[in-house]
Amino acid sequence: MSEEPKMSGPCSGLRVLELGTMVSAPLAGQILADMGAEVIKIEPPEGDPMRRVGPFHKGMGALFMTVNRGKKSIVLDLKSPQDQELAVGLALSSDVLVHNMRPRVMDRLGLGYEALRSANPRLIYTSISGFGDSGPYASKPAYDHVLQGMTGVMYLQGRGGAPEPVRNLLVDKSTATITANAILAALLQRERNDGVGQRIDASLLNAFSWFGLTDNIGNYTFRTPDAQKAPPLDIHHPLRTSDGWVIGHIQTDDQFAAACRLFGREDLLQEESWKSAAVRIERNGDMWQELGQKATTMTRAEVLARAESEGVALGPIYTLDEFFEDPQVRNGDVYVDHEDPEFGLIRQMNFPVRFERSKIDVRVRAPLLGEHTEEILCRAKREPGDL
Repeated sequence: MSEEPKMSGPCSGLRVLELGTMVSAPLAGQILADMGAEVIKIEPPEGDPMRRVGPFHKGMGALFMTVNRGKKSIVLDLKSPQDQELAVGLALSSDVLVHNMRPRVMDRLGLGYEALRSANPRLIYTSISGFGDSGPYASKPAYDHVLQGMTGVMYLQGRGGAPEPVRNLLVDKSTATITANAILAALLQRERNDGVGQRIDASLLNAFSWFGLTDNIGNYTFRTPDAQKAPPLDIHHPLRTSDGWVIGHIQTDDQFAAACRLFGREDLLQEESWKSAAVRIERNGDMWQELGQKATTMTRAEVLARAESEGVALGPIYTLDEFFEDPQVRNGDVYVDHEDPEFGLIRQMNFPVRFERSKIDVRVRAPLLGEHTEEILCRAKREPGDL
């Protein structure tokens, strides 16, 4: 009986050159690495600054581990003409180049798109910047919370009062995800276009504006003066139980009736003020306050059990410790624990999509600084036309 062929990732065979620091470009590269691409990360002698962000174990930063797993690290000093030449050689043998250096820095290093495209017309050249490569802000630095503030998301979080940041790297992560999708689309077009690559320009501003505002610009969608305007919806209301918190969503009449039964407030069904779904959405906070009076006398488990019985969309608000112990999270392999010879037991979030005919295995660590320099340069000497 013949053995089943060993499955590899859907991006197996692709070579990606990454000149990325911090989060946006490294995470875009990691998405491709998770799917099987060989990702070669060029780092300066001092390393990606993210290596110096804790917490640490044996010198490895946790966040660096999280966004650089499965890559190969090569140290090159791009101030050196010799190392610039080595970097160009790597670019000319790659399918994809992704970087998040400031606009025009790559041109000064001899790694600009125009300098590479003639020698490697198949290259998908991907730039991630804060504000794009033109305009009054092109040279400004950009960080996650800076873009959250600029796009209006902090005022949305603050419900119109004092602005509140989202304490999560949403800007970098959304930009990385969108950029990785764009790279895959460009690779598909290359296959359909006689092997011709192209340039991709992504910016934190554009990507996060799309991600953060697509569902929040209702009052700006229809631009005629007579278009209806509506106050912002305020539907996110955590509910306290005797030993924790839950949160849910109630919109339809059936959902409202079920929630009234759950909390023993069938009397609300007789009140005219709660019979309209539009009013319930508009007065969402008041509605949850009415329903939640009973919740403080019930345990979270009791509330959740009755919610399931009544068909109410209600879920727990977990701590991270509780999240990792949830049976659905564990069953779905949302995260993986694996033993690494260098760092011991490591926990990482799993790749979120499963492929029927491809294997995704994230049980790999991030590289040590320059760990693969000798391997990559030796390969370049043996096969100068193809790393």
